[in-house]
Amino acid sequence: MSNQPFKLIYIGRSRLQRNRANLLQTLHMVRAFDAIGVATRLYLPPWPSDLVLQERLDDFGIDSALDVHPSQLLHSRWKNRPFVWFHQRMLRRADALYVRSVPISLLLSTRELPHHLEIHDTESVRQDQLKAIVQSHRQGLIRWLVPISEAAASDLIAAGADKNRILVAPSGVDLNAFATIPPFRPQTEGLPRIVYPGTLSRDRGLGIFEALAQNEMAEITLLGDQEDTPKRLSRLKVVNFVPHREVPNWYGRCDVVLLPYQKNLRHAASISPIKLFEAMAAGRPIIASDLPTIREILEHEKTALLVEPTDTGGWIAAVRRMQCEPDLASRLAQAAKAKAVEFSWEKRAERIARTCGWLS
Repeated sequence: MSNQPFKLIYIGRSRLQRNRANLLQTLHMVRAFDAIGVATRLYLPPWPSDLVLQERLDDFGIDSALDVHPSQLLHSRWKNRPFVWFHQRMLRRADALYVRSVPISLLLSTRELPHHLEIHDTESVRQDQLKAIVQSHRQGLIRWLVPISEAAASDLIAAGADKNRILVAPSGVDLNAFATIPPFRPQTEGLPRIVYPGTLSRDRGLGIFEALAQNEMAEITLLGDQEDTPKRLSRLKVVNFVPHREVPNWYGRCDVVLLPYQKNLRHAASISPIKLFEAMAAGRPIIASDLPTIREILEHEKTALLVEPTDTGGWIAAVRRMQCEPDLASRLAQAAKAKAVEFSWEKRAERIARTCGWLS
């Protein structure tokens, strides 16, 4: 390798103007790659002319400058084809290419451009796409597959991918953003405060939050866009938009974090939610759905309480238990916070970079 810094080109499909977890993860990974010495250039679809890049980075809690470029050739109307065709020479000169889009990966493979593919949702990959991914992987055009859960890795291996070039890399968290929030103190008087930042929908457990509010078990604040409309309840408050940089402060005001993902959530079988790692970093006691992907990170009675997703009574009992057993709540919160250290964005970036051979 030359004395020039390593140059990684990351091709994304996230839209900078939208508040989505995939954009949050992409931006934090670019920042983390830069931080560990892997100089990274990110290409994204075009964004509105009045949008200021650094202001958007600030919204996501990123105060460093990133090398991010909008490209009209990544506009959805073109289906990414012009970008790969027009920039072939640049892409071949890069030290490495990284994508988290199956369609872009397939285009790179058709041009025989070696790259690495991160996969978040195996359920949405069509069978013909999965077959093409596996073929490209076995041929070495996809050098490493990076699924975000063991469950997704199992799907890829079952489809024929080379298990020796699969790296499971769960989502991560910006630990520094949570360093200054107040330490957890069990709430023994009044109703516990529950905060949930994210899209509000039935398949993400909106009905569980409504049941808790209706039974006056907690004061609940839901932060995010509404796919489904919540019931109007005195114990349930909805805040439509909060910049992600403010999320740590909201966690700092809560007593319990609920993650009631339902089994009918499209990507439940391969989920690795950022809010899980943020709740851990916040040092708050967590009650989460007892799903195989959640159990890859959390352990019942040790780092969280896990509940059957549809068991409303079980969720109510778990909230009551957190309030009635402050020692349990404190122990779970401390254990989760200690475990969160394993999942910083920088550690995730370093693990990927070393596995892919970008760092010595």
